[in-house]
Amino acid sequence: MRKLSLGMAGFLLAGLGWCPTVVAEVCQVPSGTHPTIQAAVDDGDCTEIVLAAQLFVESVLIPRGVTIRGSSQSTSTIVGQVTVQGGTTQVTLEDLTVDATIQGVGGTVDSALQAVGGAELITNSVVVRNSAVDLWTVFMDGFESGDTSAWSKTVS
Repeated sequence: MRKLSLGMAGFLLAGLGWCPTVVAEVCQVPSGTHPTIQAAVDDGDCTEIVLAAQLFVESVLIPRGVTIRGSSQSTSTIVGQVTVQGGTTQVTLEDLTVDATIQGVGGTVDSALQAVGGAELITNSVVVRNSAVDLWTVFMDGFESGDTSAWSKTVS
């Protein structure tokens, strides 16, 4: 984790009205400190999570605002369910696939993407596979925003 230490110079500058810009922390998954997506989500310092080109066999619960970015739809795949929760939570998923077939990880879930409690999910270049829920019902509850025109009813 990176901590911001202003010291005496920072204290004086802050007194003059200058405040440092806090830089968002990008966390790589997997890594020594973040072996799983959930570990990075649980680390409050991670504001952007970048996934390697591989399969991630895990269901992820996201209770805070964060961006999760894969390397591409064809190379970064979450095999499980992604659940976003919380009334002020806004999560962005980009350049990845979410596959709801999770045999051996608590059974197969009904839906690959789920938003509860008023959470907002923004997607860009996301593929959803093997969701038992008809994809059109995903867009009926109003939790998503952005351009969803690339989504189709075809489920593989």
